[in-house]
Amino acid sequence: MSLKLYCISALLLIGGTSGCLYEEAKPLVTAETSKFGPFIEGTSVDKEGNIYAVNFGDSTTLATIGAVTPEQRLFFEDTQTPGTAFNGIRFGAKEAAENRKVAYLADYKNHRVVQVEVNSKGEITSKNFCANPNIIQPNDLALAQDGRIFLSGMKFQNNTQVGDGDIWLCTRGGRTRRLDVMGRTNGIELSPGDKYLYVSEALDRNSTTVSNRIWRYRVHSSGRISHKKLFFDFDSVHTGHLNIDGIRSDINGNLFVVRHGGQEVLKMSPKGRILASIKVSFTFPTNIELGGEKGTTLHIVGRCGIDTPDGEGVGCVDTWENDAPGRAWSLLQ
Repeated sequence: MSLKLYCISALLLIGGTSGCLYEEAKPLVTAETSKFGPFIEGTSVDKEGNIYAVNFGDSTTLATIGAVTPEQRLFFEDTQTPGTAFNGIRFGAKEAAENRKVAYLADYKNHRVVQVEVNSKGEITSKNFCANPNIIQPNDLALAQDGRIFLSGMKFQNNTQVGDGDIWLCTRGGRTRRLDVMGRTNGIELSPGDKYLYVSEALDRNSTTVSNRIWRYRVHSSGRISHKKLFFDFDSVHTGHLNIDGIRSDINGNLFVVRHGGQEVLKMSPKGRILASIKVSFTFPTNIELGGEKGTTLHIVGRCGIDTPDGEGVGCVDTWENDAPGRAWSLLQ
C-alpha cells in the first residue's frame, strides 16, 4: 500500500470523517552531515528539548549515545562493560524536578538498564539501574512519572512463538518483574497520566512478517498491567508486513508510530484513528521523539537512503512539526 492510501483507508474505515493528512518530514541530518552510524535508534529528549540517539560514530560503536541537537556530539560511551549495545534512552522526569540530569539506557546485549547522571561540571557517572538475564533484551523502554520503567524486548525467529517478546517492569528500587510474554514485541509507550501502556507485537511465518499490532494495557499503581485490549491491527490497512518500531505520545494522547521499511511515521488518535501519514526521506526509520524549544518538533531517526541494507551507511534525522508538545518533554518541564 502506498503512503497516501493509508489516509484513504482510514477514511473508508471510519466513514470519511478522519481528517487524515498526508505530510512530509524535512531532513535535518543527512548522509553528508551525519556523525551517527546505521544503527541509530532510541530517540530521546532532555529538559532543554535537545534530542539524543544511540550509535554515535559508526557501525561498530554500539555502546555510544550522541546528541543530535543542538549539535551532533558524543554524550556518553560505556567503555567498562564488554559487549554493551544501547538501543533505548529516556531522561528521568522525577530527577529533572530535582534539577538533576539523569538518563536511563537500554542495553540489549547485557540485559540491563544503565543509569547515567550528569553533574553541574558536565561530568558523567554511570551504574546499573536494573538487570536480569531473563529479560530478552531490552529493546526499548517507557518511563513513568514516578520513575518506574517498562521494558520491551524481542528475538527474531523464522516462525514467531509466544515468548519471543516480553514486557518487564523495573521498580524505583531497581527490582525486575516480568509482566507479560507474547510474540515479538518492540515499540512501548505510556499515555499521558500513565493510565495506559501501549506495546507493539509482530508475528513472522516462514521468515516473513505477516502481522503487526498495537496492544493497550491498563496500568495499576503497583506497576501491574491488565485489561489487555487490541488498539490497532495493521492488517486493517493492509500493512501488517511492515514492522512497528518506536512509539511515542504527545500530551493529547496521540501516538506516533514508526513503520520500519515503510518510509513513514503514523500519527494516531487515542481511539486508534490514523490522523496523519508522515513521509520521511529514508526507508527504514527506527525511532522518534518530540523535542525542540517548545517540545513540538518530531525528530525521526533511521539509516539514510532508500532500501539501504541493514548495517550499512550512516544515520539520518528528519523533523516534522506537531501541534502539541510530547509527553516526555512536558514531564521534564
